[in-house]
Amino acid sequence: MDPKIIVYITFGLALLGLSWLPNLKGAKYINIPLLYFLLAAFLSSQSLGLPVIDPVNNKLHTVVTEYLTELIVIISLAGAGLAIDRAFRFRTWEIAWRLICIAMPLSIAGAALLGHWLFGLPIADAVLLGACLAPTDPVMAHSVQVGPPNQGGEDPARFGLTTEAGLNDGLAFPFVYLALGFASHNGEVGTWLAGWVAYDFIFRVAMGAAVGVAVGWLLGHYAFRISDESVSEETQEGLFVAAAIFLAYGLAEAFHGYGFLAVFAAAVSARQNFSKSNEYHRKPYQFATQLERILAGLLLLALGDFVVTSDLNLLTWRNFLFAALFMLGGRTLSGVIALVGVQLPRLERWAIAFLGIRGFGSFYYLAYAQNNGTFENIELLWSIVTLTVIVSLLIHGNTATIAMEGIDSNRHKRRQRRQQARAAALEKSSG
Repeated sequence: MDPKIIVYITFGLALLGLSWLPNLKGAKYINIPLLYFLLAAFLSSQSLGLPVIDPVNNKLHTVVTEYLTELIVIISLAGAGLAIDRAFRFRTWEIAWRLICIAMPLSIAGAALLGHWLFGLPIADAVLLGACLAPTDPVMAHSVQVGPPNQGGEDPARFGLTTEAGLNDGLAFPFVYLALGFASHNGEVGTWLAGWVAYDFIFRVAMGAAVGVAVGWLLGHYAFRISDESVSEETQEGLFVAAAIFLAYGLAEAFHGYGFLAVFAAAVSARQNFSKSNEYHRKPYQFATQLERILAGLLLLALGDFVVTSDLNLLTWRNFLFAALFMLGGRTLSGVIALVGVQLPRLERWAIAFLGIRGFGSFYYLAYAQNNGTFENIELLWSIVTLTVIVSLLIHGNTATIAMEGIDSNRHKRRQRRQQARAAALEKSSG
């Protein structure tokens, strides 16, 4: 059979599975991303003549990898921003700020130190490794994120992980540029660091956020104050969210801001400033989610093919030790430190700290850095990042549902106890 036909059949079945599997009884216990990865790995091992994907050594494949992973991340960020019901206040978003400002820098430092200790990575490669693996992936983290708009149930764990995934993809980018700076200056510290702080860290973050808020406000103003709602509710929501995504991303990058941050900020701005409870918000959210699933199915199949056909020497004890130490120590410990002083039940605190899922964003940063700089150990970096993402799919995918169910059960029990206490107090006062 023509390998092209096999690809069409496999991709069609993959999309069908993404539509049907979540609706099966007990499907919440199925690790769908891992299932797709294993399916692709099996097919690629059967000598069917399928395309060989090699972003490590093939320049064209690296560029395609960068663009596809970039696209799925920005679409996922839009969906995450549209899903958030909680009003934007610095106090109510405290968990997000703590995870971004404390946990993420600590995770980057932890991954960089582990990379240097275990693999002897130079500073440029070590910083890049940390920047690739620190952000929680907005695509793979759907199982621990808040639900569709106006659905409610935004407990601290789901809200914290959703906002973290939305914000940290843009705020990890300065550290990718820090790695590129070290690579171009032979690992030496110099006056260029001041330029990195002023431009790559402060200016580009601020510009990305400002452009995103402005685009979200303008498009929201048009959708809810100017346009004819009877027309907009028919067929335009898909085009509208696509326009918002690409405008926010493109304009932010044109003004030298971070596009990832702009997309999330635009979605939050449009949702928060205009008719937040309007059911119309659910339609662009559904469009973004469906488009994201299409790309996720394709990329998960590509990941399985890449792992089987590449010669990266993935299964080394150092790779496994790094993945274990980073996820159990680096990420989890950083999250626990960041949440010190926040009043949270123990299970929710540990769930937020532990469930920092790795995914396609890590591959995007790595492909971007490879296309824009020179790193001594790029093959080793691909090996470490790829195995860490696979281990994350396995461990986080199988624990996220259990953790979320435990959180929901505990919250329900606490709610029942409060209701019983109020009922007892009323009975006592009336008696």
